[in-house]
Amino acid sequence: MGRRCSPVGDGKAGSASRSSGATVPSRSEALPKQKRLAKRREFLRVYETGRKLFSRYCVLFFAANDLPYSRVGITATKKVGKANVRNRLKRWTREVYRRQREPLGLDQNTLDFVINVKPSAAAAEFAEFSSDLQRVLAKVAVERSR
Repeated sequence: MGRRCSPVGDGKAGSASRSSGATVPSRSEALPKQKRLAKRREFLRVYETGRKLFSRYCVLFFAANDLPYSRVGITATKKVGKANVRNRLKRWTREVYRRQREPLGLDQNTLDFVINVKPSAAAAEFAEFSSDLQRVLAKVAVERSR
């Protein structure tokens, strides 16, 4: 009964995790929410007015927008797989798009992209999926720069 429980603790456990020496990035690398399509009507506008390109693992729709930046929307139906598979493929798609925005000049084109992930993507490795999506995005960038 000589032990006392203190809500503050001795400070050893909490300080170890805070001073681990890891550097915290000054800005987030996440794709900002304003650069994502979220509403059904935005997706429908791209489907109806835009063009589409096919690749091995996805179908890419794109249409011009009146904003000073490009936006992206990603869909993965239940045909692709269970929720964890769909979410993984959507994360991969966002990552590839985010990394290729600047090198391909996608923001200068001010386009809305909708990327529909195909069921065949569920069995793909990230490297295969990434190169396939990069190729299609590059096609759009070259086409728009003409």
